[in-house]
Amino acid sequence: MKQRASVIVSVVLGLGASVAAADTFGGMSGNEKVYLSGRDKICQPLTVTAAAARGLPTCKAAATDEIAALSVKTPSPERGSKAELSAAAKGRTITVSDKGGAVVVAWDAPDPVASVVDVWRSTYGKIVVVEYTVRRAGREVHELIGFDLGAGGKGGAVTMPTEPGPGTGTGTDAPAPVKTDPAVDKAAAKARKTSGKASVTAWQQVLGLDADHAEASYRLAVALAQTKRTDAAVAQLGKLAASTRPDAIEWLVEARFDKSFAKLLANPQFRTAVGLDRDAATPYERLMGFGGQWEQSLVPCDRPEIKLTFGRDRAFRLDFRSTCSGQREGFRLKGTWAMRGDTLELRLTNPDGGVDAAPCRFTRDANEDTLACQVDRDLTFEGRPVRR
Repeated sequence: MKQRASVIVSVVLGLGASVAAADTFGGMSGNEKVYLSGRDKICQPLTVTAAAARGLPTCKAAATDEIAALSVKTPSPERGSKAELSAAAKGRTITVSDKGGAVVVAWDAPDPVASVVDVWRSTYGKIVVVEYTVRRAGREVHELIGFDLGAGGKGGAVTMPTEPGPGTGTGTDAPAPVKTDPAVDKAAAKARKTSGKASVTAWQQVLGLDADHAEASYRLAVALAQTKRTDAAVAQLGKLAASTRPDAIEWLVEARFDKSFAKLLANPQFRTAVGLDRDAATPYERLMGFGGQWEQSLVPCDRPEIKLTFGRDRAFRLDFRSTCSGQREGFRLKGTWAMRGDTLELRLTNPDGGVDAAPCRFTRDANEDTLACQVDRDLTFEGRPVRR
């Protein structure tokens, strides 16, 4: 089933307005402010700062008269000895360089880049557009990315960025564990095996060795709540909320759904500490803030039911179900997820041992986050958070 293959490897979740995808280059406006993706999408190029650009371009479908007013020009691609610019790809990074080899702009694509197809430069060098290919759902897909180099088209040389590591806010995995000495690790391992009053003492000992240990703060609050010391539990969560440790927010979100705190859900201090009544401050909160469950409802013969469940352990489960005229289809997939800045990446292992990765982004509908997914041109998915 084509939908199954698409869902397995290509859940693509859009942030903000629609973005250019799988289209051909349609030219640049005469004032060198926008470019066309295909025949009817006007796209804003990404701003280049210190020879680097981030994010994805914002595009919108436009009427024929609006496009006509742009005085679109289609330059020849940059090729051969006369080319002012060239582009190359390594991993996810596309690098545009000038004749002298200086980097004009470096940009990280959501997917690993298979190849660079062509580069176009506007008349006065303000805009450069790169066409590149990625492998998605087992096939080659062409994408466009445009950059605003500014007056004179100078992005400036840059040292190639290194792949961000875990825990930096733009990394590919869970927050990096804070370096601790063996005594802290040993005490935490011992504390995890305790319960009741012994658990209170054990986690206090961990905090005595590392006062800002996020897991220990959370576990101590749980132990205090379980031993009916609710005021102390709430106070401990308040200390966790003040922590600067990168994993503190994960434990605070965990506390929102821990049964040990069920009787505290109406407590204003508890709600403030765990952030129940404020907007999400991080991508992790946007994903996990209501419990990590997202769902698209089933409409027979129109759209499948898709349920995505994310865990703090960086595992996810996807449940797919469709029905039409008595025919039913359903399956379950499991994989891992990782945050890359403001994007989410789903990872699924291939039968050949490789890994398919799909970039995921958030969008907004009124006052609620959604996961707006475009698997391919024929299958879209828009999930909404399921409140636990």
